Amino acid sequence: MADTTTSRHSWLRIASGLLGLILALPVLAWSVAAILPSRDALTFVSSVLVGSLAVPALGIVAIALVFAFLARGALRVVAVIASVMALILPATATASTTWVTDRAGGRINVLSAAAVSSMASHPDETVRYGSRPDETAQIYRPQRHNAPVLVDIHGGGWNTDATMPATLRWFSDHGWLVVRPSYVLAYKGHPTWDIAPKQVACAWAWSLAHVKEFGGDPSRVSIMGDSAGGGMAINLAYGAASGKMTSSCGPMRAPKSVLALYPTVDVAAVQSVTTLGAGNAATMYIGGAPEQFPDRYRAVNSSTWITPKAPPTMVIQGNRDTFVPPSSVRDFVAHSRQAGVDVTHVQLPMFNHAFDIQARNSLGFQVVTTVGLAFLNEH
Repeated sequence: MADTTTSRHSWLRIASGLLGLILALPVLAWSVAAILPSRDALTFVSSVLVGSLAVPALGIVAIALVFAFLARGALRVVAVIASVMALILPATATASTTWVTDRAGGRINVLSAAAVSSMASHPDETVRYGSRPDETAQIYRPQRHNAPVLVDIHGGGWNTDATMPATLRWFSDHGWLVVRPSYVLAYKGHPTWDIAPKQVACAWAWSLAHVKEFGGDPSRVSIMGDSAGGGMAINLAYGAASGKMTSSCGPMRAPKSVLALYPTVDVAAVQSVTTLGAGNAATMYIGGAPEQFPDRYRAVNSSTWITPKAPPTMVIQGNRDTFVPPSSVRDFVAHSRQAGVDVTHVQLPMFNHAFDIQARNSLGFQVVTTVGLAFLNEH
């Protein structure tokens, strides 16, 4: 009888060790792929998902450690080592993101980040801001009237529409009227560097004139943009502030503030990125390389638009960004500050590009929403 009990306990300990390994090894494999240079789709996607998977992975590895300690002998040692190694990336990412977010005025709710959910959400209505078929704007209405307004310029490498509806719904749920205009997308042989910015300017002028009809306060209009849209948002805001950006769609004025997420402030720097064909998007947008069209690249470079009159700006950037070189963003921030612009630069140590659009409640989502809301409300 004693032998049977001992044998059962032995099998339970073996099963516990194996279960610990089964839980820890996938997280460890993902962690290794995430910290490697993003040279292929696997390493890129792994690093982008740090913002979404860090907290759930932390919970999985914590459970793996419990099972690992229940094992005995060599299996216990292997399972514990694997679990501890798998713990490093998610623990570091969670801790560093929480610290940076807290310093920037936001707040991370780790418990909610453990239960990430769908980013799906639909606008309340879609309206037309211009005469072209692609000149429409999605509207996300808040519950209150006379609300501050946030005009969002979408990213997607100038050739796709990178949607982030849950983020926009979150801002509307927190009292902001959100206007998200579309613009013509580039494709091979059809550059839009001189078309899309004019449409964005037209949408901005239209918003200033019409947001009151949707419950917005036309005296409190800010602008947000991500990636390609982040660069266009900065250019529009700074151009309007200096008087250099005009539109046939109506009077222009500078926004109250600018919230830019991993913005393409230097299109030539993006064009030089060969990983995953990132530079092709810039080439398509401009119509060629910087050597061919230096004036075009200069026209869309955000540093060209820097002015001391620029509104307060917050830039949120992942320091492991594959598509938008972090050095180009840091240079833009430094030049803006030298010109007297009030720029807040939030740098996330372990995040890659588009870290905030993978899942609602994730670390990346919470950074953008809570830090962004604090900044917008302050200005």
